[in-house]
Amino acid sequence: MEERFFCFACGRDHRIGTAIARDHKRYSIEGGHESGGIFSDLREFYLQTKGIDAAFRILGFEDVRVHPPRFGRGWPSRAAIEGAYRERARRHHPDAGGDPGEFRKLQWAIEVLRRYRPPDP
Repeated sequence: MEERFFCFACGRDHRIGTAIARDHKRYSIEGGHESGGIFSDLREFYLQTKGIDAAFRILGFEDVRVHPPRFGRGWPSRAAIEGAYRERARRHHPDAGGDPGEFRKLQWAIEVLRRYRPPDP
């Protein structure tokens, strides 16, 4: 009997040694974080879709909708994003008596937006 593994990318079993199995091996059940498997890919997909929207909400841009999230039009300017972060960071910084949990959320949000904001034309 030939060896097979289940692929989370396409939802099928693949025979070990085939070309598609080599390409999809990172999506196998065994492909965890140490091999860059499905979990890191899912995390990246989440950040590029839902994570960008969540980061906008955390920084107070509730009415901003960018679709597709990473490359779409409608991003606030870099200065507006940084200004919103600084204003909230002053309020929530633990050294100023703010909530550490809220400050960590702000840190996460600004890192996501700095990472995925498209470059200015």
